[in-house]
Amino acid sequence: MKKLMLTGLFVLLGAFAVYAQNLPSVRIVNNTGHQIFFIFVSPADDEFWGDDLLGKEDTLESNQTFTYQLPQPLNMVSVYDIMLIDEEENSYIKTAITLTNNARIVFTFDDLDDD
Repeated sequence: MKKLMLTGLFVLLGAFAVYAQNLPSVRIVNNTGHQIFFIFVSPADDEFWGDDLLGKEDTLESNQTFTYQLPQPLNMVSVYDIMLIDEEENSYIKTAITLTNNARIVFTFDDLDDD
């Protein structure tokens, strides 16, 4: 019985590893000219942004790239909203972006949210 349970656990872990390897990633490029303190990525149909991807200790300098692995395969969710917030609490937003694996999303000062 223990051997069967252990085999089942290995199969489950293997399936999860394959699933995780198939998750797409996106590269977010900061060309805003400002240091970014927060990055939020959420499916376009979500009501809330979710957690900050940079964490409390990290920032994204101007001309740097941040790579994020999406939490779901693109056949489940492919349209996302992305928001960056700089040191002056200005937000830069791109909405309803259809992402592909290894997509490169460049934020510039033109993406500044004027609202």
